[in-house]
Amino acid sequence: MGEEKRRSERVIPCVADEEVVVIQRKGAKNLLAKMMDLSEVGVLVYLLADADPAGAATLAIYHQGKIFEVPGTVVRKSGRLVAFDFASPSEDAQREIQSKLIRMEVAWERLSRRGL
Repeated sequence: MGEEKRRSERVIPCVADEEVVVIQRKGAKNLLAKMMDLSEVGVLVYLLADADPAGAATLAIYHQGKIFEVPGTVVRKSGRLVAFDFASPSEDAQREIQSKLIRMEVAWERLSRRGL
C-alpha cells in the first residue's frame, strides 16, 4: 500500500473545450490560450505559455464540436493577456461568433440562477 503505481503524471485540464483558442501565426509556433472574454468585434485570451504575439493571426475557436477560424489582429497585451480585434471575419465566422455568444449567455444565466 502507498506505493505509487502510475506510469505517467496526471494532468488536470485547465480549460473547458469551449474556452480553447489556438493562435496561428505565419512562421511561428501555434499558441494555446483560454478565452476570457468574447464580443462581436474581438476576443481577450490568456496565453497558456509565455509568448509575445504581435500583428496578424488566425484564431481557431472551438464551438459545439467544431472549430471555426477568424482572422485577428493583436491590439493590446498585458503579461499573458492578449486582446485581438477580429479582422474582416467571414459571414460563417460571424454566425459562429453570434451563436457562441448566445450559448455563453444562456450558460451564464443558468449559473447565476443557481447562485454560483
